[in-house]
Amino acid sequence: MAETITSDMIIHDIVTRHPATVKVFHGHGLPCTACAVGSRESVAGGARTHRFNPEKLELLLQDLNAAANGQPTSVAPKKAPAGRGIPLQMTSPDRPIKQVIAVMSGKGGVGKSLVTGLLAVSLRRQGLRVGILDGDITGPSIARMFGTKGQPAKSANGGIEPLTSRGAIKVMSMNMFLENESDPVVWRGPMVSSAIKQFYSDVDWGQLDYLLVDLPPGTSDAPMTVLQSLPVDGVIIVSSPQLLATMVVKKCINMVRQLKGIIVGVVENMAYFQTPDGERYEIFGPSNGTELVNMTGAPLLAQLPIDPQLTTLCDAGRVEEYHAEAYDLLAKNFVNTLKIKR
Repeated sequence: MAETITSDMIIHDIVTRHPATVKVFHGHGLPCTACAVGSRESVAGGARTHRFNPEKLELLLQDLNAAANGQPTSVAPKKAPAGRGIPLQMTSPDRPIKQVIAVMSGKGGVGKSLVTGLLAVSLRRQGLRVGILDGDITGPSIARMFGTKGQPAKSANGGIEPLTSRGAIKVMSMNMFLENESDPVVWRGPMVSSAIKQFYSDVDWGQLDYLLVDLPPGTSDAPMTVLQSLPVDGVIIVSSPQLLATMVVKKCINMVRQLKGIIVGVVENMAYFQTPDGERYEIFGPSNGTELVNMTGAPLLAQLPIDPQLTTLCDAGRVEEYHAEAYDLLAKNFVNTLKIKR
């Protein structure tokens, strides 16, 4: 006898037993299946989070049961809205860079570069071809994090050859063009915007599965240039549990919406500190992940810990030596979310 899916069942359990229900959840506007927190809620709990009325919840349950039994459903999975860049559902198989993903926050100090770098490392461990464009022209940190030194050379195609990390991640950062990495880049907005566009168009990135663009804080020149001039397929929003950070990140979310961008996921960095005995302490306060999920309609891809070992490795340019289950989960949820949105 076929199982009947009810509102008190856990979302993670449903999609594990019935993979076809993933697209039904997304078609109804519930990204919970790829969410580190939301997938552990019941169907009723996810519906409450996304403000479903009783009729909408009933229709969702009908479609879930239909999909689980191989029958047609009433709604098709939602497609990402077409933005100024190339939308996910139009990705061409012969496009050299398959996906361009911007990592943004609006707030400084929440760890955008760290999330960008370690997402790249985790994706590379899956055998994917990855590049990082350091869009923080005046405060670059990616090159130092990966230990890439020296100036880029001219490529065989006449462009700029990006430097390659020990783990075969392609990197382009403003620090590579400075005589000393501590030299300031005293540029006005138009020059910053021009440099970002050149880092995309003039660099010979070759064939990549993902190009991650690490952006500076704020909602001004650099983020606008990336969203309006580069073929951005999606945006990852990075925040921390602190209420002040969440407030500023909301500005970034609203900016992405105004520019017709596609938010593919939210990451809550510095969510907790774990002692060697396994005790967890929420140093910056309780999680605001659910609120960000509500605002963006995108899944919470991961809640990342504070780890002193990671700080040491980044300072030494050895970020690729770091390994943690939380970042593997981030990469897994990220890839699964993009597969669903195509």
